[in-house]
Amino acid sequence: MPEFRALLSNDSEMAQRIRSFDWTATSFGPPAHWPQSLRSTLSICLNSSFPSAIYWGKDMRLIYNDAWSSIPGPRHPWALGRCAREVWSDIWHVIEPQLSAVFTTGRGFVTRDQMLPMKRFGVPEETYWDYSFTPIAGEDGSVAGVFNQGQETTPRVLMERRSRLMLALSDQLRQLETPGEVLSSALEIAGSYLDVERIFYGEVDREQQTLRIDACWAGGTLPPIAGTISLTTLGEDVHESLRHGEIAAVNDVRADPRLKPGAREQLAEMETEALLAAPNIRNGLCASVMVAQQAQPRHWHPGEVSMLRSISERTWQEVTRARNAMALGESERRHRLIFEQARDIIFTADLDQRLTACNPAAAEAIGLPAEQIVGRFISEFIEPDEFQKTSAMLQQKLQQGGMTRYEVSVNTAYGRVRQWDVNSALTINADGNPIGLHAVARDVTDQRAFEEQQKLLINELNHRVKNTLALVQGLAIQSFKQNRTVIEGQDIFQARLGMLAAGHDLLTREKWEGATVAALVADATAPYADPVGRISAEGSNVFLAPQAAISLGMALHELGTNAAKYGALSVPEGRVEIRWSRKQDGAFNFTWREFGGPAAHMPERQGFGLRMIERALASDLNGRVHVEFPAEGLICYISATLPEGQ
Repeated sequence: MPEFRALLSNDSEMAQRIRSFDWTATSFGPPAHWPQSLRSTLSICLNSSFPSAIYWGKDMRLIYNDAWSSIPGPRHPWALGRCAREVWSDIWHVIEPQLSAVFTTGRGFVTRDQMLPMKRFGVPEETYWDYSFTPIAGEDGSVAGVFNQGQETTPRVLMERRSRLMLALSDQLRQLETPGEVLSSALEIAGSYLDVERIFYGEVDREQQTLRIDACWAGGTLPPIAGTISLTTLGEDVHESLRHGEIAAVNDVRADPRLKPGAREQLAEMETEALLAAPNIRNGLCASVMVAQQAQPRHWHPGEVSMLRSISERTWQEVTRARNAMALGESERRHRLIFEQARDIIFTADLDQRLTACNPAAAEAIGLPAEQIVGRFISEFIEPDEFQKTSAMLQQKLQQGGMTRYEVSVNTAYGRVRQWDVNSALTINADGNPIGLHAVARDVTDQRAFEEQQKLLINELNHRVKNTLALVQGLAIQSFKQNRTVIEGQDIFQARLGMLAAGHDLLTREKWEGATVAALVADATAPYADPVGRISAEGSNVFLAPQAAISLGMALHELGTNAAKYGALSVPEGRVEIRWSRKQDGAFNFTWREFGGPAAHMPERQGFGLRMIERALASDLNGRVHVEFPAEGLICYISATLPEGQ
């Protein structure tokens, strides 16, 4: 048991639970008799920050770490020590063949975006996962268990699906001419995607507080409905949420405290046990609502909530667009032929560049009603240098004829500058004389921003890859010196690569914006930390840019490795004290001090670790490094001046 308790000496929740669990009642047996293969794997599991679990023995009983404990939801901590079949009864038909194959063949299994129909919260969920199953060899060489690591990818999968669906929805609705066609198509797409039994769309009568159902789609056991319903049918609290533009999700009509008995009865008459309602707010008021309904309780996933909101918003826009198109009378036939055949921004102007007409898309793009645009000069919507460009294009057409294409920055009423790609040509009268111009434009702001972002990302990626390759090359050269064996070189090289990878992991968690010194110290000293506090670290909140963070992280790794091999951390009574600070003028000071270990002495020659610390920090942190070797222990001083804002 002392060895077992030493194995579980960390303070994590699962280590404590495993210590206190009665394993004698399971196929694991007393912990004192656990095989070394299980102990080793358990040590890796508990010390990993990645969600990890162990399925052990023929009945595949579970042990897992803190990061994995949220995966089974409310089944934690009940799942500890349980058979996999019990814990994952809802998805056993999916994972049982995968686990059995690992036990049978001894080969690992990995999958990406695996759909698992979980019932973690009592209702079916469509979830997606990246995970792997790795065989654990027992003492006799056979597969004794499976090591599992994975993470949920549901948000990303649903987001990608949502993007594809919204693109297809927009393309399809844009081609439809009448509000009825728009609603029918939008509801069918939304109902099929959400897999609901009924979904309807209606506009709100704010005076009567009613919802007029304009269209309904039914794809399950619930029949379609029509007419007008009172918004109080959805419950007063739900109604209030909709009025403020908040989406309303009711997972269980009978259990939701927001619903009064009267509302529950009305929903029961509609055979509804769960609903999701997405409002559209216009001019501060709820204008329309799209409502999805189920005949049984259902847990609405955040991705489904977001999707219904997007579809409802797009449907409102396309219904409004279709209605505006139909409202044009025969007296506006000329404008309809010019403007309504295209979905792009269209406007006309005279030769003085005074706007004479614009289509709805142009009005929406500028953010003003058409009547507030027509009659004004183009120069009122663009900067002077941009107006010189449009004037030059007009003169070119007057002199040479034909069309001109150019991009121009347009000031909108929203307070934002949008980039338009404009194609324009002269308008010719019956006598063949130019009397004005007409133009078709597209808003390419997002496209240009995306292109610029891609360019920046590619440049940044190239820079980081080159820096990383150069660093790895240096690590390899220094790790595989002629005076080392291949195994020694591999161990050193792998350790340094591991620290480099850990630094990149930390930056990835921070979206590559940088990292704090505290986080770098914590990661670098984690392998040497223990409950008695041999390492003390204290300092102010200092944030470093990515490259500087990588360099300091590598330096800390070298200091820690040296201390563990030759310095204070090589003996039980040794201690390391780490202190850092940053002053208002940007002066950064960092000190690594060892004491209580073997007597320090100046090395005969400067090793790679010290050279790397000095060169990397001098280059990436604009810093200076000074190392002393007093008898009581090594001291490393790092000083630098950090840029403002870092």
